[in-house]
Amino acid sequence: MKKALLFMIVLATAAGFIFAGGGSQSGGAGGKIEFWNDKPNPEMYAGLAPVVTQASGIDIEFISYPDTASYRTAIQQTIRQPDSPGLFTWWCATTLEPLAREGLVMDLTDHWKNFLIPKGVSPGLADAVSFDGKPYGGVWNVNYNVIVYHKAIFQRAGVTRPPATFNEFLEACAKIKAIGVTPISGHNDSWGSFVWFANLAGAYDAQLYTNLCNGTEKYTGDRMRAVMAIWKDMLDKGYFTAPNREMLRAFAGGESAMGTMHHGNNVVPLVVDYGVNPNDLDTFILPSIKDQKDVIYYDVTPICIPTATSSKTQALKVLEHWYDPSVAQYIFDSGGLSLTSKINIQNPVTKKGVEFAADSNNYQLLLRFYENTPAELRDVVISEMSRFIAGAGSIDQVLNTIQLKADEVFK
Repeated sequence: MKKALLFMIVLATAAGFIFAGGGSQSGGAGGKIEFWNDKPNPEMYAGLAPVVTQASGIDIEFISYPDTASYRTAIQQTIRQPDSPGLFTWWCATTLEPLAREGLVMDLTDHWKNFLIPKGVSPGLADAVSFDGKPYGGVWNVNYNVIVYHKAIFQRAGVTRPPATFNEFLEACAKIKAIGVTPISGHNDSWGSFVWFANLAGAYDAQLYTNLCNGTEKYTGDRMRAVMAIWKDMLDKGYFTAPNREMLRAFAGGESAMGTMHHGNNVVPLVVDYGVNPNDLDTFILPSIKDQKDVIYYDVTPICIPTATSSKTQALKVLEHWYDPSVAQYIFDSGGLSLTSKINIQNPVTKKGVEFAADSNNYQLLLRFYENTPAELRDVVISEMSRFIAGAGSIDQVLNTIQLKADEVFK
């Protein structure tokens, strides 16, 4: 019985799926920590662990949760305990703020000054992980939410170039649908239901998106109703695949022409793992509906250290070396995660996405919706937009429900 249980635990760890319990312990020459996350990638972690250990002298074990809800619950249940993980990934801005306000995660001001910035992490990213001017996270990844597409499908549909206007984008969707391919990959779980609501709001008017996030404009206003009408028309015409947990595999297989935007530049290395040649893909930014710079949403995934963990020393040591060239390059090469400006980007699609983000003359960067609005309102938006995508709620029903919560949150 004990041998069977041990085998199950080892098997789950190797696959990157451990659902509860754990914590960090001392071990190895320099100690040992656990790094919790909700980003299963067992192949990357298997190779990354020895790279991190060589750089830092600390043994590291990656423990991944396969869905966001169970992961959030696990962190919330353990973060006040000494056996909490040494390191864990979270979400930036409004989602990180409650943990910082309650003193549950460490102030990493000195680490930014002494290690992150000197090793090539952009100083501007600190704002997304800061509260009251102090950063409470390092950087696991910076993601620019671009559209990735199959060049061959576009060509087969008679779409000769990436759309330069929003009308051209809708025309491309219609042509792709006409050849029997779904234009856009749908979100892969309810968490992603905010993506196209935010994309279309930002394309309609970037200020509208900002106003919705900070409560200065109502969801029930005429402009937001116009955005929802555009989205409904796209849904009714079958421009999105059904929600699919194998979304990336389906996209790689050509079941859809375009990768959904909340995966952004991370789509490319992941679909390459399914056998897609990166030279067969390309990227563009969703064109604006009105006369403004096109919007690129970005998000920063922080790495945090629980204040209560018994593994602070080891965690700080790992974070000190996380941005070493050997570690940062391995993370990019194996997982497509961009940590520093000093990594070498060979993939042409990912490189183009990063170049878009740096082009402030033509594009404007906005923090992604998930991190950019109060969590209690965000969760209602996600729930209601999921209902809307499923056809279970009208525009009026969905927006009225959201606005009731917005009135409460922003009162």
